[in-house]
Amino acid sequence: MKRKLKIEQKIKENLNVETLKVENVSENHRGHDGFIEGIETHFNILVVSEVFKNLNKIERQRILNNLLKDEFENNLHSVSYNLLTKSEFQKN
Repeated sequence: MKRKLKIEQKIKENLNVETLKVENVSENHRGHDGFIEGIETHFNILVVSEVFKNLNKIERQRILNNLLKDEFENNLHSVSYNLLTKSEFQKN
């Protein structure tokens, strides 16, 4: 299974997600640290969930980093997160 699908599945199974967008941006990092030909190494992830209510940015990121721990241990190099509650998302 492709890493993008694994990430989506892990997030959906563990968070009450209202909106989820996982974008593989590995090709944009060709020639940079962490890029490995043929492997999904870099992602942008948007998650909208009420799980994030009353949590600061670091606490939100920690939740996702823990969910993706196995991926980071297997060549996932970099993730850019946008982790919002429903009301925060609607303001954008």
